[in-house]
Amino acid sequence: MNLPEKKSSYKYTGFISRVFTILLFLTIVCAELSPAFAAVDKVAPQEERQQDAVITDFFSDYVLSDATVRFEQPLENASLIFTLSSGKKLLKSESFLLGPVEKGQVVTKVLFWGIKEDLGKDRDSYTARIFVNNGSEPLVYRDLSFSYRNPTLSKLKLVDFSADSEKASVLMTLANPAGFGSIQLPEPGMVDLDLKLLSGTEIIYSENQKNIPVTSTYYNASYWPFLLEKDKNYTALLKVHSHSPDITTAYRSDFGAEEKVEIIDRDIDVDEYGASVTIIGRSQVPFDGIIRVVLTSKEGKVQAFEETVDLLTAGKEDTVGIIWQGVPKGDYNVKIYVQNQEGEILDTHETVLRVFEPVAKTSSVEESPDIGFLAELGIFLCAGLLSGRKGNKNP
Repeated sequence: MNLPEKKSSYKYTGFISRVFTILLFLTIVCAELSPAFAAVDKVAPQEERQQDAVITDFFSDYVLSDATVRFEQPLENASLIFTLSSGKKLLKSESFLLGPVEKGQVVTKVLFWGIKEDLGKDRDSYTARIFVNNGSEPLVYRDLSFSYRNPTLSKLKLVDFSADSEKASVLMTLANPAGFGSIQLPEPGMVDLDLKLLSGTEIIYSENQKNIPVTSTYYNASYWPFLLEKDKNYTALLKVHSHSPDITTAYRSDFGAEEKVEIIDRDIDVDEYGASVTIIGRSQVPFDGIIRVVLTSKEGKVQAFEETVDLLTAGKEDTVGIIWQGVPKGDYNVKIYVQNQEGEILDTHETVLRVFEPVAKTSSVEESPDIGFLAELGIFLCAGLLSGRKGNKNP
């Protein structure tokens, strides 16, 4: 009766032995494989650390392309190559030779494609690419596809973006909800603004603002913090990035730098003795000129008076006083002109004047003994004061 029980125990013991053998085999195999997988996991971080350059930002539409590259290693002959294609056809390719770059250096370049508008309407999609090379060796690239029609900000509306010799300004509002006659309130938006000022393709100024809430109407003016060159052309570029939906659009405003000043109307004072005029600079091109005041009588007789103004830039004011000389009694039309050195009139103001008593011409010092006596007395007192100070210093 005990023999069947012994056979059963032998079978059970054999089964356990086989299971243990299989587990031991699997353990050995896994131990052999695990170092190999660990080595593979370490390869990617090493390769990432060895990257020579990283494209941190890349934007493109039908009009322009904008790329920012950070160099992780010093390079001897770095360059950026922009390409624009439609299908298999290459439409534009342009290179920027950077030469030697240092580790950690950040370079941003903007390129205007300059493609004719008629050509763009015939094509539905485009692909822009940015390549970073060191000599002839390609390091990294990125591409971006887009259509001829620029994306629109669904929640926001850009009312105006304009730039001049003083500043760049942007005005945004919330877009009305879809549906005619809807009483639903517009949904607030959050945006990032990236402003650049370019001379040709060279970026001479940049300004970034992050996480700007737009709850109704948003206005911002950025004033140029440096002088601009007269008669030179500049381009202001604004990128607007909407957080939700995730859309980036670009806008440009071109202008020629010029002198600009304004007469402050509330600070003009004209009476029978003279005029006081205040002007303010409205440009980062320094204004160099004069204020010219012209009096015209009812009989048509014209008298003009001029005074030089201080050099003015944006936000700077100057007040000039002019005294009439030899103006007869009567009524006059008064015209005030602000002119630059080339005689160009930058601003004007017009008013009227009534002179009750003739304004005598200013007499010279030789013809006025009273003034001459006062001048001599002043010189005598100053000389005495100076001699007294010398005496105190040398007892």
